[in-house]
Amino acid sequence: MPSLDDAIAKIRSIGHVICENQGYVFPDYDHMNCDATVVCEILGIPFTDDLFITYPAERTFAPISEAEIADEEVEIGVRLPLDYKRLLIEFGEFHLPGNAAICLERPLRAVYTSQGAWQIDENLSALAISSYNVESDGNSIGFIRRNDRFGDELFEFDHELRYHGDDPTLWTKKLAGSLAEFIISYLSQFK
Repeated sequence: MPSLDDAIAKIRSIGHVICENQGYVFPDYDHMNCDATVVCEILGIPFTDDLFITYPAERTFAPISEAEIADEEVEIGVRLPLDYKRLLIEFGEFHLPGNAAICLERPLRAVYTSQGAWQIDENLSALAISSYNVESDGNSIGFIRRNDRFGDELFEFDHELRYHGDDPTLWTKKLAGSLAEFIISYLSQFK
């Protein structure tokens, strides 16, 4: 099984590869005015008013402190997988190139997405950490809760099956045994 260090090295090795995403995936995008000015400034790219923004993946690397992650984990009240926490500490809310629109979210933003877009209950039976549009726009990847923690296994959340019940096993499929394993596999398309 690939290690987290292997995943970190692979992410660093593709930092120069161009990502393309709609502006709305960025927290600093002005949704009311459809304005990407702040996003373009943060990414250090020329301003565009196009729907899609292109940028090197490494422009999204902005580490989050271990203390911030620990505070968010306490606020959520559920322990997070170690791979997820360490990747946030290394890279922050980073994006990966490719057609899946993978934009990893920090824990509190992931809770907001999980409860808003996925209607996950207040007990957080699952945590959606990124969009995942390989098979269908609108899907996500994330973890399923196992008692007081989220398990290490990474799942695809199928938005078309979500309405069939609150049990996440009814609308997810396992993608990998860990986030690190998933990232190594996903990034194998980039040599």
